[in-house]
Amino acid sequence: MPHANGSTRRRRHLKKIAVLALHAPTLHFIAVLVTVVAAGVSLLTWYHHREGPGLRGWALALLLGGAGTFLFGLRGPDASFRFILIGDGLFVAGFAAMWMSMRRFNDPAMTAELAGVIVAAILIVFIALFTLAWQVAPLARAQSIVFSLFVFILASLAAWETWRGRQLDGLRSRPIAALALAGIAIARLVRAAMVFAQGMGMIEPEVGVVAQGYALYFTTVCILVVTFGLVLMAHERFERQNVISTEAGRAAE
Repeated sequence: MPHANGSTRRRRHLKKIAVLALHAPTLHFIAVLVTVVAAGVSLLTWYHHREGPGLRGWALALLLGGAGTFLFGLRGPDASFRFILIGDGLFVAGFAAMWMSMRRFNDPAMTAELAGVIVAAILIVFIALFTLAWQVAPLARAQSIVFSLFVFILASLAAWETWRGRQLDGLRSRPIAALALAGIAIARLVRAAMVFAQGMGMIEPEVGVVAQGYALYFTTVCILVVTFGLVLMAHERFERQNVISTEAGRAAE
């Protein structure tokens, strides 16, 4: 039997790569389930540590992001502009709330009302740019680039806020959440570059679909890691405050 030539081996190799595509419905279900569970963990932690205001904001951010992921999973090829905008808007609002939750964790004096106003302002800017991109270059999927860039910026701001807070309280668990948020930001930046390349005809649409599945999987894992890090931060801050109050009580005696 003749040996397979190089082109045949390459075709077989490409077929093996195509099998690695993740099952989209299952992936979206897991992503929504994970975000809901993580939101519950955040609320439970807040219940035990009421001095951590950022925990409630993080739970709200997860629920918004989970709702956006759920709507994304329901999209079809003929999805309307309004349906796509609502789903992406919820996702962006979720990441804006993540940034604000980290701000409030660093500065408890920041009110929830001010955080809500900032989130609403970010959402308005996103809606305007998303609509403009849809009308200017729909075939190039410019609106998807705008969406990915917004998530990249907000995740980067949340990562920086988490890392910057280490200078304020020195919590050792902060790098866990900061690095996971940075991972989300990098994943969205790569996604924006791939959408641009796909719109320019540099990569095939199938490659973009496979990459999008892995990006969602990676983002879901990072969300779990950030939640774990935030819970550790709340516990570590509580333990430090407990030690300080105990020592102050002994000194007063």
